[in-house]
Amino acid sequence: MSAASKALTALRPHTLARPVSLTERAVPTSLAQKAQQHTRSITTKSTNTPQTMMTVAQPMVSNYYPDRHPVVREASYLRRMVQEAPYIFEMQDPAGSDAYKFPLGTLFKAPTPDIGLAMKDMQALALKEHGIVGIELGFDDPESQFMLKLVDAMGCTPDSHSSTQGALWDVTYRPEGTMGGNGETAHSRSHSLGEFAWHTDGSYEPVPQRYFGFHILHPDKQGGGVFRVLKAEDLISMLSPRAADILVNTEFDIKVPAEFYRGVESNKGKLLELDSETGRVYVRFRRDILPNPPSADPAACEAVEELNKLLDQSEGLGTSVPNSVFKENTILLMDNARFLHMRTDIKDPKRWLRRVRFHGNPGRKSKSKFPN
Repeated sequence: MSAASKALTALRPHTLARPVSLTERAVPTSLAQKAQQHTRSITTKSTNTPQTMMTVAQPMVSNYYPDRHPVVREASYLRRMVQEAPYIFEMQDPAGSDAYKFPLGTLFKAPTPDIGLAMKDMQALALKEHGIVGIELGFDDPESQFMLKLVDAMGCTPDSHSSTQGALWDVTYRPEGTMGGNGETAHSRSHSLGEFAWHTDGSYEPVPQRYFGFHILHPDKQGGGVFRVLKAEDLISMLSPRAADILVNTEFDIKVPAEFYRGVESNKGKLLELDSETGRVYVRFRRDILPNPPSADPAACEAVEELNKLLDQSEGLGTSVPNSVFKENTILLMDNARFLHMRTDIKDPKRWLRRVRFHGNPGRKSKSKFPN
């Protein structure tokens, strides 16, 4: 058994019938007690509002590498965010269990570009810690330049989408298609009105972009285009040990869509990766650009089929980003390796998002006063 296989076996819960959160997994008693000791109420005072109480939830305890879990750092980080950042807010619990619940310290308000950029260190750290950040803009930005400036300010590098398209890509209904990298008209899934099933962005790249962002210019106002997310750790908890082992050890040919052509027809890559330092599982996947059959190895084909059937489940898989976040003039940044995402059928042809994909280590150029 390979080192990656052993690590996957160690992190997988005993029961695979449903997604299991990290907090539900067995952890050493001493670590759980340590985390509980750092769960406390934080009082913040404001000169304009009555005293309010904010409760920092118990830090997520990982049994991947429990001796490395930064419990004290997390508690300190949350205290400082509450005390020093008036434009960080906590969303009210959305109605229904299907809505994604944003962790404390991942939602921001940027009334001006300068204030928004001044919070880059906290936004970068939130993106690294939790893999998702929402930023509500209080100013007009029809060209989405703030999103590009923020990516750069966090020390990351926007990537072009193809040999003919730059860093920004419009996700909107475009029946006429777009010019592909091969010089021919291409029809992108992101320019259609249909459902876009579970996938990660740039899964066909030699090295997929680690992060992406959406500037929501016009959400679907007719009830369609619902944006859903699925954590990679939840996905692997539902796979059989055999399938997970195969997917983390097998390379597949992944076709490059015509609209993103850069001179090669396909690239090779594993659908699951294990980070040996953090113990996190990363994913790259888009079903429709895998060959049919996906491999000459029958066992690899069976593993992909199990993954496909799992992702075909229409209920109980992933959560929806609530409309209180996925709304007009909001930026959503995500870790492209720690989450899959999808959208339902679009009902409003005016739905319009602008996307950026980027590489890098958020916050590496920042001189943050918060722990790294």
